[in-house]
Formats: sequence, structure tokens, C-alpha cells
Amino acid sequence: MIETRLLSTDELLRSLVDEVTEIRVRENAALQIVAELDRRGAASELGYRNLPQVLRHVVRWDLHVASRWIANAALLTNEITPTGSELAPVLPLTAQAVAEGALSVEHVAAVAAVMETVPAEHETTVVGYARDFEPVTVRKLGKTLAYSLFQNDPEPRDPEPAPPTNQHLMQWKNGRLEIRAKLDKVAGAKYEALLDPLAKPRPDTGQGPDERSRSEREGDALADLIDLMLRADQLPEHGGEPVT
Repeated sequence: MIETRLLSTDELLRSLVDEVTEIRVRENAALQIVAELDRRGAASELGYRNLPQVLRHVVRWDLHVASRWIANAALLTNEITPTGSELAPVLPLTAQAVAEGALSVEHVAAVAAVMETVPAEHETTVVGYARDFEPVTVRKLGKTLAYSLFQNDPEPRDPEPAPPTNQHLMQWKNGRLEIRAKLDKVAGAKYEALLDPLAKPRPDTGQGPDERSRSEREGDALADLIDLMLRADQLPEHGGEPVT
């Protein structure tokens, strides 16, 4: 225990900086733990609705604080894909600075907010702001940076309507794969034809009627379809014709 009364003002300030740096290093370790809890779906495993609820119970954080930690952890930690590949953090330079103890959780939130408005190659500049200034100033400097980058852009015009394209988005969340898709009429009709026969209510087998909701039946049908696609020669029929 340092006897603070015996230290000079300069020594006190240096000691304070050292202590805060150590706190931030330990915060980074905590962020890594939060990221791993999120990655393995700990909320579902423990019977909670989501991870913020877990953190509120375990470390007594307000839900908005827990959500901010989870969001920051996702930006600063390596992502493991379902195949086991390791992807770099979304904000790699920010992650490095946090690991050094140079930035706080509040700094990370400020950097992330700025990086939503400027290209990725400017992360070095924004992290430099965070190393030198408090979070509120980082946000202000970020606004100035974004303005300087885009002030000479031509006046926006109503964009030409983009031709419809097929879109498919996947994201692992709490140990489950969330899927969103937009398909054109042709692809959508084909997809519907594949899913429809698999999503029908199951016949009564003596244990009562099929009580699954439509969304549950279609979710199970999609899972069945994946298995069937792995055995392409065993696809079901739709309207009397084999689905291809």
C-alpha cells in the first residue's frame, strides 16, 4: 500500500495513471470473457432470455451498461466462425490500444460511434484521438473528421431504384444462427415450393395434434430441408412433381 501523503504531486499523478492503466487492462480481460460468454450462448445455457440479463444478475450491471459491454466486446475480440476459422476484430487498432490499457470502455464506445461515419482506413486517426482526449472530445473530433472527408461530395440526389437482388444474411447470436433473406419472385417461389411440403402439420400419431406454430413448423422444415439437400437424390415431391 502506497503512503500517498509521502508522495509528491507528480508522483501521485504517475501512480494514478499507472493504476488507471491497470484497471483498463483488466477491463480488456473482462471484455474477452464477455465475448466468449456471448459466443457460446451462455444465456440460453443458463436459462436467461439474453446475456444482459445474465450480467445484471452476476455483476449487478444496469441492462444498458451490460449491453454496452457486450457491444464493445464484439468489436474488440476475434470472431470464431462455425467452421473454426478465426477472424480479426472489427476494430483491430482499437482492440490493440485497449489491450495496452490506453483506452476505457467509454473510449471504445466513442471510437465505435465515429467509425460508423468514416471509412475503416481512418481508424488510426480516431484511435489517436482516443489516446489523447476524453470520450466526449473524441466524438466531437470524429464529427469534424467526417465533415472534412465528405464536405466536397456532390449534393445527394434521389437514387435510382436498384434492381431487385437476392439477399441472404446470417449471424450467430447466443449460440443460434439467425437468418434473414430477400428473394425475387422466381427464387421465392422455388423456395416456397421446397419448404411448403415439409412445413405441413404432422399427422396425429396418437400423441395429439401437431401444436407447433406456423413459424415453428417452417423453422423445422428449413432444418429438414438442409438435411435433404445433403441427400439431393431424396428430395420430396410438391404437387406430384419432384422438387429440383
